[in-house]
Amino acid sequence: MDTWLYSGAGKVWALTRDQDGVNLPDHLGPWELVRLVSLDGDGSDEQEAIALIEEHGFCCFESG
Repeated sequence: MDTWLYSGAGKVWALTRDQDGVNLPDHLGPWELVRLVSLDGDGSDEQEAIALIEEHGFCCFESG
């Protein structure tokens, strides 16, 4: 699954299939497009991200 990686406020990141990121939650932004990411479902983290994107249109997570 091709998704777009965005960085938000602080250490928040998001994955979405919407290249413009219009479906990302405003309160966690501002959002900045980083790059295209391909998720292939390897590993439980990617499987969970794919499920959340399919259900909500995006997946947010914190790094660090």
